This record gives sequence, structure tokens and C-alpha cells, in this order.
Amino acid sequence: MNYRLLHANIVETSADALIYSTNVQLMLGGGVGACLLEKFGSDFQRQLQGQLDKSGRQLAKVGEIFHTDITDGPWKLIIHTVAADPFYHTDPEVVRSLLARSFATCREKDEIRSIIMSPLGAGYGDLELDVFLRIASEEALKLEGSQIESLTICCDWDSAVDDLAKTAETMDPPWSIETSRR
Repeated sequence: MNYRLLHANIVETSADALIYSTNVQLMLGGGVGACLLEKFGSDFQRQLQGQLDKSGRQLAKVGEIFHTDITDGPWKLIIHTVAADPFYHTDPEVVRSLLARSFATCREKDEIRSIIMSPLGAGYGDLELDVFLRIASEEALKLEGSQIESLTICCDWDSAVDDLAKTAETMDPPWSIETSRR
């Protein structure tokens, strides 16, 4: 299995599955969500919001996951996770649960061989990047032996990539560091 940290714009990078965190309103207003809205347009926002509307609620719950299957994009599946509460607090155990369930969803789909994700709860949320990477590494080890061949954590902020790279030097599994920005 290939583990890598990538300094790039996540929506310009292809993989079979994309995992990122959104807000409790499921509004694609910032970060990866805003990039997805720009890439796919308002119909994409309506499709995601429709999943919440079907539940009869106005807000998603922290720890919830929503899926979007894609036919015309660089991914086959987008997993929208709600990692932070409305006050931007992120519980590390919620992130662990989100990753475990997201990875399980990817393992269930034979066509998913590569996963790219943003640092859940560390942009929209207060989770420290080193904590996220440690959780992601622990959960990623559970992908060993599955059809998943690569896991990429993608970030386009310089300082975040530097912080992740420093933490990655001490991690098991070993993470390679790549950039399309520098």
C-alpha cells in the first residue's frame, strides 16, 4: 500500500474516492466544499442538500457521513463527513469513527483502489494536524490486505504540508511526500 502526503489542490487530483469534511448545514461554502461547488455547480449542492432534506432535518449531526456517486469527475465516490460542530470543535474520536466508516465504505466497493482526502476537522475545525495524521495512520493500517492500493492526504496550504511532513517522518506506515505546488 502506498501512503502519501500531497501538496496540491485536491479537486485537481484524481483518485477513486474523495473524503473531506463539510459543515453541519452541508453547505459547500469553504475549503474543499467551495472547490467542489465551483467544479460541479449548484446542482451538486442541491443533490447533497437533498440528502439532508430527505431526513427531515435542517442540520446534519456531527459524525454523520453522506455519499455522492460521481460519473463525470475525477472520482467515482465522494464521501462528505461532518467532523466539526458549529463552533468549529472537532473531537478526535469522531474523526477516528469517520475515517473507519469511510474506509469501510471504500473497501466494500471493488472499484475503489485509491483514496484521496483532506485533513478532516483540521481546516473547518480545531483538530491539530499531527493528531489527524496519527489517527489517519492508525486507521489506514486497517486497509492493508484490501483492494485499496493508495491513500493520499492532500493539502494546499504550505504551512500545513510542512507540519504534516514533520509528523510523517516519525509515522508508521511511512508516508511519502509529494508536491505539485513548489
